[in-house]
Amino acid sequence: MDVERETQAGRPGAEPAGGASEAEIVVPGAQERQRIFELGTSVWAFSALAGALEGGILDELGTPQTPAQISERTGASAALIGAVLDVLAALDLVQVAGGAFVCTSGMSGYSSGRKKEIVCADLRATHLMTAELTARLRAGDASAHGWRYSDPELLQAWGVRSVEPVAVWAERLFPALEGIPEALEASTARFLDVGTGVGHLAIAMCHQFPTLRVVGLDPFETALELARRNVAEAGLGGRIELRPQPVQDLTDENHYDLAWVPVMFLPADVAARGLRRVRAALRPGGWVVLGSLAAEGDGLQPAVLRLVSLLFGSGRLFPHHAAEMLGAAEYESIRVLPAAPGVPIRMLVARRPPD
Repeated sequence: MDVERETQAGRPGAEPAGGASEAEIVVPGAQERQRIFELGTSVWAFSALAGALEGGILDELGTPQTPAQISERTGASAALIGAVLDVLAALDLVQVAGGAFVCTSGMSGYSSGRKKEIVCADLRATHLMTAELTARLRAGDASAHGWRYSDPELLQAWGVRSVEPVAVWAERLFPALEGIPEALEASTARFLDVGTGVGHLAIAMCHQFPTLRVVGLDPFETALELARRNVAEAGLGGRIELRPQPVQDLTDENHYDLAWVPVMFLPADVAARGLRRVRAALRPGGWVVLGSLAAEGDGLQPAVLRLVSLLFGSGRLFPHHAAEMLGAAEYESIRVLPAAPGVPIRMLVARRPPD
């Protein structure tokens, strides 16, 4: 009798034993399995967006287009294009009307040009770094944290990603830093790029400020080799000096108007020593801009940012810790700037006091 009851309950459409509704059936681990399924769905959505951007599909959606029309121009399968765009429509990144797709007004700004390049680099770097995280854990790597990436594609992608703030700095941040607009336009303008990586930020700053000269520091030769190539291709070898040097070994004094220090790549002790060296290297009245990644609080996003911050090298170095380091190094006008939507990096600014 018990076997029969169980068999009946297991049949499609059968009433569960005891008259219980489906909502009352509890399967051990079902909630966790559903969460894993949802995470997998997010990965597929991420890949659909990356493919649509890198495959030029979104370039076509300034005006409504059908998958067949896009297929004619890109060569990709119309069925696959339609399925990918259905995903992007579910994400509210494109809109659908009469079988045709078009970018939303906000997404259209990221479908071409420099903004597209930066978003593509962001997605590519995330994909490559998450794959490496899995590989490190699978290998049981005891030193799995800290910035020690050597894949040229990843380094170049992160370098392109790093230039996103430059236009915002020039338009909104620098005008609020006393003396910086004038200093960066002067023939004597000097910028210190700590952790220059493959040099894209240094190049972008030179393009933004035509008289600016830059010194880029990085202790990793793999990145510097790519940086030398990028700087040469940009024709900026006369304005950008690249040094294989960690920031804590910097000996320059009274030389720079502005410095960028992404403390998210620096262990706390290195950051503290490095910020003192940067202060000495700034001209009196010069400014430093910091980038911090770790976030406090509960929830998935802060937890992920703490994980990434550990992989980058700084661990739980929160913005208020960086502000305390700046105070200890005798900077003034220390501010933690508000978070920007869609940008995980928190910026801080501080000034070497004028003489």
